[in-house]
Amino acid sequence: MYIEKILNNNVVMTKNESGEEIVCMGRGLAFQKKIGDLIDPTFIEKEFVLKDSITSGQFQQLFADIPLEEVEIVKTIVDMAEEDLGIELSSNIYLTLTDHVHYAIMRAKEGLEMPNPLMFETKKFYPKEFAIARKGVALIKEKLDVDFSESEAGFIAFHIVNSEQANGNMEVTMSATEMVRDILTIISRYFGKPFDEDSLNYQRIVTHLQYFAQRYLQNEAHDEEDDFLYELIQSKYPKAFQSVQRINDYLVKKYQKPIDKAEQIYLTIHIQRVAGDRKA
Repeated sequence: MYIEKILNNNVVMTKNESGEEIVCMGRGLAFQKKIGDLIDPTFIEKEFVLKDSITSGQFQQLFADIPLEEVEIVKTIVDMAEEDLGIELSSNIYLTLTDHVHYAIMRAKEGLEMPNPLMFETKKFYPKEFAIARKGVALIKEKLDVDFSESEAGFIAFHIVNSEQANGNMEVTMSATEMVRDILTIISRYFGKPFDEDSLNYQRIVTHLQYFAQRYLQNEAHDEEDDFLYELIQSKYPKAFQSVQRINDYLVKKYQKPIDKAEQIYLTIHIQRVAGDRKA
């Protein structure tokens, strides 16, 4: 592969064998190089395809405007996240998180702090991502001597979650988090008791609700409809089933869309399990 554009010493644009425009990242990848030079594959640490001309333009503009040390810090945070989570994040995070961190640094230097309305939920539902974000905040302090608040750690964690879920839409991620919070509140109030948040069943229902919220907001319905099982679950777990109807009422009121029968079955089962937990 040959260098087609140099965005900075560590980031270049090229094309693969299929003619697709790709970004290659690696320390010193473009050092003392020029357009047309061969890329040394041993220097490439990250490589991803740019899906369209808009993304290509955004990458070029972003990396032209943002200091190199900020780009390097974001890459380090993404590397930490991928290692700690054991997954590969969506490449879009290099755009969204770099842009966010850049303007967060500018705000911090001016003494401005953005409130984070989902701070509590982020720490509660995404503890791994929040822990990574806190390490990122410490890195920014170490490298740039810029102090970020815990709220900023929450925002960084949200970017990681958004990239992890690969929906590409921060609004969906934030709405899903609000939905999980509200549904757990509905269940807790209906049964008149707090959850045992240390129980395995609580962790299971939180995970289920996170995926359910993503599917619901992106209109991904289940294909199967089992009327017999629906009736069976309704009669076997009447209280858990009624709590699902309250959840359904909330979603219809807020999003004008009911929960499909298959999803009601799964929710009822999870609620029945978590409702049976007893605090030690």
